[in-house]
Amino acid sequence: MSSRSTRVTSTLIALAATAGCAVAVAPGAQAATAQACPQVAVFETDGYGHGETMDNWNASSFNHNTPAGWQIVQVPYYSGIFPVVDKTALDESVAAGAAKVEAAVRDFHADCPASQLKLAGYSEGAAVAGDALADLAGSSDIPHGQISGTLYGDPRRDFGDGGVGGVAGGIETNLPTILPGVTMRGGRDFKDVAVREVCNENDAICNSANMITNLLAFANGWVGYASGDHGYDLNPAKDTGNGLTLHTQQHRIDFGPPLPLPIGTPWQIQNLLGDTADAKARVVTARDALPGVVGADTLAALHDDPWFRLIQSA
Repeated sequence: MSSRSTRVTSTLIALAATAGCAVAVAPGAQAATAQACPQVAVFETDGYGHGETMDNWNASSFNHNTPAGWQIVQVPYYSGIFPVVDKTALDESVAAGAAKVEAAVRDFHADCPASQLKLAGYSEGAAVAGDALADLAGSSDIPHGQISGTLYGDPRRDFGDGGVGGVAGGIETNLPTILPGVTMRGGRDFKDVAVREVCNENDAICNSANMITNLLAFANGWVGYASGDHGYDLNPAKDTGNGLTLHTQQHRIDFGPPLPLPIGTPWQIQNLLGDTADAKARVVTARDALPGVVGADTLAALHDDPWFRLIQSA
């Protein structure tokens, strides 16, 4: 058995082949179908409730029609967010997932040093893949030109274009840390590693407008989230390069630009000004105003969502 086959056997479980490309899960140990190194290896991570089953990726057209020369490596992890309700909360779940991704990437690179390595994550899986990308960007053991990422609905998307609602970022740049084990960590630094962020304008998870200066835009994101606007065409072969793809959408409720006030998000108030009490008070004010804006049906749909539960916990 070749050295590549020996190492891959110790790290990948072959599940299926689509369009001549092996689909594997890491870590594990049985057998791999691919004997030759691919041009691109794409490491997939999924969102809340699907981190172990990979349902969203498995339903994607990309997984069913993978480009020639690409190999899919699925990296399952336990995708928890809310304490007690979930076996492990956000911090532990994301850290464990990111460590699994990094290990899979490094092992693959050791076997296939010329392959391009693309990390692709959706929702909480975008937090996982994004954290792994940031760690790899801070290391020099794999050339940065061989690493790239595509993140869909990333809760840690850094501040940037938010469409009509003004500057926005992921939910973790808006909410302050409210509960132990569920740390809102803001954006990341990918340095010179190319990362494509893909976000829908109505998606509260990746496009969370400042709840203090634009409550209506913030509320629109939650109506959109409850209405399916957190769904994406997961296709990292199409969504490439560096920067943001913000899909403009018909708004779920009417809103305009933010108020011209020099007030940061509650996350910024907590992390830049060190005022946790005021940050939480701002969340309570926004939360208490939402019923009059989004309606009872949206609140009922969001009742058990772990991200929205954080707002309720303030």
